[in-house]
Amino acid sequence: MKTNTQQWSETDQKIAQEALRKAYTRETEALVAEINQKASQITQISDIWALNDYLNSQRYNIDGKYDCRESTSIFVLAQLVKEKWLTLDELTGLTPSTRAKVGALAKMS
Repeated sequence: MKTNTQQWSETDQKIAQEALRKAYTRETEALVAEINQKASQITQISDIWALNDYLNSQRYNIDGKYDCRESTSIFVLAQLVKEKWLTLDELTGLTPSTRAKVGALAKMS
């Protein structure tokens, strides 16, 4: 049975993997800075529990977002462009059709 999945060339896969690494590094560095700022404002136990809840939600969000199976990579890249962790210029080298799909998906709400 034929599926409707994106076919990735070896070059596309390498470019996508590098872009995902860049975005992951940016997002996690921003999260570390944010957590340092939040932790510096802890004054009571309820602040600790709130920070713990926030950390758990962010871990769930990031772990899910960077699930990089070939069948979902185009959607992950589009989401990262939409969230401004990546730019389309950083995806230069992808086949034109793949880059166009990422751009179109990133514009969707």
